[in-house]
Amino acid sequence: MPPLALALLLNRTLPWLTVDGRAVINTLICDNGRVGSADALRQRLGLRSRFQLNRLLRREGLPPYEELAGWVCVFYWMLKADAKPGGDASLRALAATARMDVASCYRLVRRVTGRSWTKLRDAGTEAAVASFLRRALPRRAAATRAARAAAHGTPVAAATELLPPVHDGLVRVALDGCPYGVAVRGTDLAYVSRIRGAALERLDLAAGRLAGSIPLGCTPTCIAFAPSGMFAYVSVHYQDEIAVIDTAQHRQTGAFRVPGDPLPLLVSPTGRTLFVTTNEDSLVSLCPSNGRILSSLRLPATSHHLALHPAGGRLYVSTRAAGSVLEVDTARLAVLRTFQLGGWPQGIVVNPEGTLLYCANEQHGFDIVRLATGKRIATLEPLHGAVSLGLSPDRGWLYAGLVHTGKVAVVNAATFEIADVIATGGHPREFGFDRRGGRVIVPNEAGWIDLLPLHGRRVERLPQRSTLRPPIALSAS
Repeated sequence: MPPLALALLLNRTLPWLTVDGRAVINTLICDNGRVGSADALRQRLGLRSRFQLNRLLRREGLPPYEELAGWVCVFYWMLKADAKPGGDASLRALAATARMDVASCYRLVRRVTGRSWTKLRDAGTEAAVASFLRRALPRRAAATRAARAAAHGTPVAAATELLPPVHDGLVRVALDGCPYGVAVRGTDLAYVSRIRGAALERLDLAAGRLAGSIPLGCTPTCIAFAPSGMFAYVSVHYQDEIAVIDTAQHRQTGAFRVPGDPLPLLVSPTGRTLFVTTNEDSLVSLCPSNGRILSSLRLPATSHHLALHPAGGRLYVSTRAAGSVLEVDTARLAVLRTFQLGGWPQGIVVNPEGTLLYCANEQHGFDIVRLATGKRIATLEPLHGAVSLGLSPDRGWLYAGLVHTGKVAVVNAATFEIADVIATGGHPREFGFDRRGGRVIVPNEAGWIDLLPLHGRRVERLPQRSTLRPPIALSAS
């Protein structure tokens, strides 16, 4: 998600932007203006060429790419300097934090603003905003819906090839565009989101291969199938919308607008309610048939993961920055209980019996909560840095993505023992399960999809397993 202070500043400064314009701005500020090149930005936006990107910027009343990226950098540094005690911060220190050459930073400030860093700081952030507005003028409503649609073409086809396996039993398929989310329908179909490819990739489970792309808006992230399997819903993060996918034709047929950038989403077992959280620290329930917002709930912090109780009447919402997991009544969208776990709660799963809540805690390990009492009964401390979490179809194994160290841990769901740790490299994200093939589908932001055999089906053990297995440490709390 983009840095909140920078996002608020620029969205307040540019109120006339359309959905496409906000997607450009949010993509830039997510990397503090350092996306790379215009070609990298247009690929993330799902545009066919840099000429389309240039036309989009002109229609939105924004400066050319190089200048706009420079302004985002400058605003990021100005806000960082404002946050320092007394509002004092040298550009040298900020450049070191951004890992940029100091001289290049000074030249960038002068080239973009026409002032030195010292004079810019003396004038203040509001003066910098005023200078930027002289370069960014709202265009008339001539940016019609048709013109905006013309700006979106089919994204560049995903580069796919079979890569050498990390170890026996693992299949790795190359896929560019930072694969992130995954959802599986039955035994035949899986969708994988490409957050920097503006597309959804189709995985044919029967054939075990990628079968085509579905172009979407900027930064598609999480995916959920309707219970019928006829539709899939995708949170398109920087477009403030949820895309509706027809799974028979494999194309987008509609979109639901939501307040803020959406991320995790879930469909109720009945298929009558769609739950999603956004970066406006809110949980929203919608009607999947027409996208009408039914209710909303203010959260103590932004949520990146959701889980439903098997009975369907309760929803669990992890709030990373607040260090808590909320138990929410799905009918009234009201908080029933709050589990204060500390750290950074991320991926959550409820066991099939509805008695235990498993929580991947990015900061201090892996938490297990007994739902009857609301008390944490154990923590697996070696799983520091766990972010994503999935439960195998046989309900026996939990898969935790250690995103920062490039590993996938396998935990016994009954005994809480760490059974295996697989070094995948890169940044393993969400988990999907292929029941027919007995495989775990793991998108990896580094540019591939791993198909891991379900635990217990591996032909050979990892040769380096003894060096990868962390000691088991259960600490009651």
